[in-house]
Amino acid sequence: MSPMKPKGQGRQGGRSGLTLIELMVVAIIVAILAAAAIPLMAGGKKKAMATEAVAALGTARTSLRTMYAETRDYTQTPSGETLAPMDPLTSIPGVTAAELAGKYFKEGDYSIESISRQTYVLKCAGSTGEVAGVVIRLDQAGNLQTQGI
Repeated sequence: MSPMKPKGQGRQGGRSGLTLIELMVVAIIVAILAAAAIPLMAGGKKKAMATEAVAALGTARTSLRTMYAETRDYTQTPSGETLAPMDPLTSIPGVTAAELAGKYFKEGDYSIESISRQTYVLKCAGSTGEVAGVVIRLDQAGNLQTQGI
């Protein structure tokens, strides 16, 4: 039978705790995990910011669908005005500047990229801060395309 060691004397000299090597290994593991997690969280943050633009584009899409139900033409407003590519989204009846101006995307970031009697593509291109370079497109079928996220 082996002799019992007194409590707290699992290592030589009666010391308990972690050695310097063990602490360094733990620090390295934490650093590796942090290096892997930070880029993942940054991508999630941009994606969350982009939901602001997706909501605004959805509002414009709803207004265009309402207009199309009346005119059977995406390019003609009920009052007889014509919508054209590169027009701001505020040229769509029912879309206001207040609905487009948000925390991350400005009213000027939104435009009609292309439009015809039967189809359209709405675009939001982030121009400032963390959303610079983020581009979101929404077409008449509800297809959403994103870049820069």
